Amino acid sequence: MPKPICYAEVSLHPLAWEQLKAHYEITSDDSRLPEASAALVYSVPDHWAFSESTSRLKAVACHSCSSSAAAWMKEQGIALTLAHSLWRTVAEHTLALMMAAARNIVPADRAVRNGEWSGQDLKIPYSGWDFQQKTIGIWGMGKIGIELAGLISGFGMNRLYNDCRRLPAEQEQRLGIAYASVEDMLAQADYFCILLPLNEQTRGALGKEQFARMKKGCILINTARAGIIEEQAFQEALENGTIGAAGLDVFWRENDVQPAYLAERTNVVLTPHLGGSTYECDMVLANAVLERK
Repeated sequence: MPKPICYAEVSLHPLAWEQLKAHYEITSDDSRLPEASAALVYSVPDHWAFSESTSRLKAVACHSCSSSAAAWMKEQGIALTLAHSLWRTVAEHTLALMMAAARNIVPADRAVRNGEWSGQDLKIPYSGWDFQQKTIGIWGMGKIGIELAGLISGFGMNRLYNDCRRLPAEQEQRLGIAYASVEDMLAQADYFCILLPLNEQTRGALGKEQFARMKKGCILINTARAGIIEEQAFQEALENGTIGAAGLDVFWRENDVQPAYLAERTNVVLTPHLGGSTYECDMVLANAVLERK
């Protein structure tokens, strides 16, 4: 008997993929969506609603979904699972990039593997920076920002944030975080994490003017979208030392060879958009459709 078809447009951990393949034929071919009884997507497209191409769907698992798409699925009896674990997973990756950039993990690892420890004191070139008694600025206090604020609560850091909507006072107190203007965060932050959505208001929001206000030597982390930062301004800030180190999970040209100013610098940590990529996070999606196969 042929397996049911699962449409999957998201990348999955190899072990999650194996479990899904044991019960489904998996496809990412849009032309086969009308055959699918299950779907795994990052976000449910609004045009799926009442479309012939989605008439066989019985289960959909995703990380985000509009209210109109959710209402359509409810009306059609399609089981919808929103995998909110993504927010914590991305926050953990953001913290991992902070740690790797601050403590020179990548170049120090490379130096040991290359045999440079023989006769050389590697503590001198690869000594890093603490978290305690430093200031972190979180630009974007949505679901991921709130998770990150909770994760760093034990590091003894001064925590600032900025968002278009201020958190309720009791939530700020519980998280131990204070609201600040973007200008004040830039001037004070030793670590600056970008967690904004990319839209017309945020595109290019961190440019030459903002970098001019940034504290010298700041460690910049971006696990949101590259377009929030003006690339030329970022390169200049990296080269003139305004940015002391950086951790990037998003790029202006993804799935491509990265420019030398990024690839050849030892104070920049690069990961290929892995923020939400863990076995546990992927299995939330996989289990949602496996339970309804």
